[in-house]
Amino acid sequence: MTRTVLENLARFVAEDPLAADAETIETVRNGVVDTFGCILAGANEPVARKARNAVEAMGTTGEANVIGTGLRTGLSQAAFLNALAGHALEFDDWEVPGNTHPTVVLLPALLACAREDTCGRDLIEGYLAGFEVIARLGEALNFEHYDRGWHSTATLGAIGAAAAVARLLGLDASQATSALSLAVSRATGYTCQFGSDAKAMQAGFAAQTGVEAAHLARAGVTGRADVLDHAKGMNALMANVPDARLKEICARLGNGLALTEHKLILKPWPSCGYTHRIMTAALSLARRRPETSLIARIDLHLPDFHAAVLPFTQPARREEALFSAPFVAAMGLSLQRLGLDDIKAERWKAPEIKALMSRTQVHTFAPSRPDLNYDPEEPDRVLLTLSCGQTLEQTCAFPLGAPENPMTPEDVRAKFSAIAPGYAASRIESLFDWPTADRVAEIFVPLEHMP
Repeated sequence: MTRTVLENLARFVAEDPLAADAETIETVRNGVVDTFGCILAGANEPVARKARNAVEAMGTTGEANVIGTGLRTGLSQAAFLNALAGHALEFDDWEVPGNTHPTVVLLPALLACAREDTCGRDLIEGYLAGFEVIARLGEALNFEHYDRGWHSTATLGAIGAAAAVARLLGLDASQATSALSLAVSRATGYTCQFGSDAKAMQAGFAAQTGVEAAHLARAGVTGRADVLDHAKGMNALMANVPDARLKEICARLGNGLALTEHKLILKPWPSCGYTHRIMTAALSLARRRPETSLIARIDLHLPDFHAAVLPFTQPARREEALFSAPFVAAMGLSLQRLGLDDIKAERWKAPEIKALMSRTQVHTFAPSRPDLNYDPEEPDRVLLTLSCGQTLEQTCAFPLGAPENPMTPEDVRAKFSAIAPGYAASRIESLFDWPTADRVAEIFVPLEHMP
């Protein structure tokens, strides 16, 4: 019998050697270190504290570490808490085809299930397996899936997390098929939750699903192998793309790793990735030193499907500011930065920033290539009109942090130091050696530096 798409994905997860070149391993290394810093930074955010209180109230106990705290809990609860902490500040990486934040889902799921003897290579293989599933499903289902309102970090991320843990646990192809199938049944999350605590929670749910689905499958629980392409399965209900698009996944498996092909987009600023072309352009304009008091009008031009995720033109709270193109543009033009200190200081309430936001208009266009997240032929555009009538314009095709305009390892180190200031410099260097570590559990559970 012909294997289903899910069975082909599961066989890849269980059996492919996942041999990565040095550049791809460096991509994994930097993404994991970056996300670990995001988890540390987000551990004391209000949503993370509230979620920990709820988990403790439910009486769960275990030996898995909740990073940045002294709490130990069950495997799936730790994955949930660490993932939502890492996503709480909108500072974690993302990838293009699935339009997901992959590492913040994959890393917590893998760390929760790591044994004492889990080495760096084990973690890399689990990560690569999970990323492959996320990216290849993204190639098939997006942007139809995302445009319908599904939060792909929560949906595709849950299936990817199940794949990652399945690889780490050594599940065979049949068990991995069940793990992925069970994860499909839990794969849900909505973009309409953006701007609320639920967005970070949805990333947590995805990591939790991955841990639970893989363990259930290892215990013998099964799911249908055709749940992706069934007439009433995930594709039909959540994307409805042609069957041929799904079948193309099978041809791609084993012909080069998805991470090698797509890489990661790291974030220099704690805001939605769709604001980062605007920020990159705004910073370029700011270097031309226009007096912000002389800016009469700001016009932002960006693709309609990007703007749809950024509905907040006059943000009133942090969760809205992170999804506000006018706020990010104002920060770039006025202060030439956007960091966690600015978020804590609620800069969207500052008179100068509010004034600039009030002069900002957002214009959308229908992209000629809606299959591309970033089309270099249709960049974001920031146009300033000064009170004297002079205009200044800057475009940006690829933001800082994209593979085409990457952050350097030094940038990653600087970001980590900035968002986790209590972390000893010597320990930061050891973090970057995790791919060759014999015991990764000893690297990613430090508590002594935290308050």
